[in-house]
Amino acid sequence: MRILHLIAALALTACGYIPVAKVGADDPLLFEAAAVERADKIAVFIPGALSSIDVFEGTRNWQEAGYARAFYRYPGLDGMAIDHHVDPSTAAARIAAFANRYPDKDIALVGYSTGGLIALEAAADITKGRTVHVAAMSTAVEYGGGIGTAARGARDIVRAAVATKSLRKADIWKRYWSGLLFGPDALDDPALAAPLAQKITEGEKIYVKLDPQIALAHALALPGWELPRDLDLTGVTTAFFVGLNDPVFSIRQTTTFAAQIGGVPVYGYPGQGHLLFFTRPDVYRDMLQFAQGQDPLDP
Repeated sequence: MRILHLIAALALTACGYIPVAKVGADDPLLFEAAAVERADKIAVFIPGALSSIDVFEGTRNWQEAGYARAFYRYPGLDGMAIDHHVDPSTAAARIAAFANRYPDKDIALVGYSTGGLIALEAAADITKGRTVHVAAMSTAVEYGGGIGTAARGARDIVRAAVATKSLRKADIWKRYWSGLLFGPDALDDPALAAPLAQKITEGEKIYVKLDPQIALAHALALPGWELPRDLDLTGVTTAFFVGLNDPVFSIRQTTTFAAQIGGVPVYGYPGQGHLLFFTRPDVYRDMLQFAQGQDPLDP
């Protein structure tokens, strides 16, 4: 993992851009103060690397359920400057501090990919004795998934280069991104050709073009990051929501991680990849039911 970290650092140096700071000039939390004050419940939404807060577009109805929504933004996206890199522990501390300003309100932390780990670390620092839920979608695992995730990523990038017969970053990235929808094997499955083509076309509106500076600012701290060993999730109700064909963090990685932090339930979506928010937007309905203390599997 240290080697991956070093490679990232060398790449940054080569680009002449090293986002050393962990905190930027602007507050990454975006919320309407009056709505937060009025509400009995707050939901904080935390995206993943290379993800805009737009991935949470499907959570508007959470407001009808009584939640005020807040969003954590990353450098280079959603109006944030690239003047710092994402440090998960720093992000978690900011979110926990925000939640602790409202000790009388229930809290739901909804994390996507990297945001799932940030949500877990933040939840541990929220004042005990209150209702706190963590719903992690396509959650990352420690060390950025380690060798397993790195090997699958390298394999899928090579497959994308072969399929596109191109070494252009834009061509490879688009093909790789498409493989995140239902898993890379779906790209060559004739039975999935029509729904895949439709989703790829729709995806032009939501996928973030690969920008090296943004990618490095988002991923710099991930290979060496682990949750605190004394992580205390007492009183925190947690669940994972994952695609069973996720090529980034495998179901084996996810279930192993879930067991390590106390036997967290894992809700799996057959035939789905890493981008559940896009291919199965009803995941937000399931997460809302979970945050309200209901079984997400109930119709």
